[in-house]
This record gives sequence, structure tokens and C-alpha cells, in this order.
Amino acid sequence: MIDGPTRASLVCYQRAVVADGLQNGKNSAAIFKTDKEGTLGRATLTSLWAQGITPDKVKSGATTWETTQLMAAYWMAFNRSFDDHDFDVARTNAQYGIDHFRSGTQKTTTYSGGVADHIRSYQTAVGLRATGTVDWETLKKMIGGSVM
Repeated sequence: MIDGPTRASLVCYQRAVVADGLQNGKNSAAIFKTDKEGTLGRATLTSLWAQGITPDKVKSGATTWETTQLMAAYWMAFNRSFDDHDFDVARTNAQYGIDHFRSGTQKTTTYSGGVADHIRSYQTAVGLRATGTVDWETLKKMIGGSVM
């Protein structure tokens, strides 16, 4: 259950993302294509997870917190329906985020061939050239809440 202040914060965030996308071209402004205003849906979670990622932090062979974020964003963007395994992954990712922001603990992930394969599938699904390499266009889609 989302309380009033949290809902108001979500609405503020969602509107800001969409405005930044529409007015400044900084993202795809797609949050409201799947999420209702004030809900913490897949598009909003994808966007939140993608915040702060830069291409230089998520490149082949890098082991970074941002790669963990990237995979959490991908996981939300990719899954239209959740089974028990998907919920376990989402809970684990949420715990990584909580640990990161509360204690500064950073669960790092290596940008491997498997990560590149996931990014390639995301890029294809959102209409980008499928390179498996994260560029600003890929991040703009994620930050804007473009989901499959």
C-alpha cells in the first residue's frame, strides 16, 4: 500500500521525467504509457533504477554498482508478468538498493556477455540498434520508462 506522501512523490517524479523528456529530449517520456500516475509500476521502477547510470560506468568488463542498477532496470523493463523467481530477483535487487542507500554497501556486477545479451534484447524491444553496449540512447529509454 502506498501512502499519500509516497504517492505524491511518485507523481512528482513521474511528471518531472515526462516533462524532461518532452521539453528537453533527455528521455523517452514513456512512463505513462504503462504506469498510472502515482503508481510504482514497471516503467517507473525501470526509470528509478536507471537514474545516475552513465555509459562509462557500464561497459564490457566493468564491475560496478551501476551495472547492478542496469540489470535491475532491465529486469523491471523485461518482465510483464512475475513468477516466484522473478519476485525473488526483484526482492534481491530492492535489498541491494536499500543497502546501497542506507549503508553505502555496493553490490557490484560485472558487465559480462550475459549482460550484453540482455541489453541487446532491451535495445531491440524499444526500437534501438541492438549493440549490447549501453549508450545514452539506451539510458534515455530506460530513464523515460520504456518497457517491453
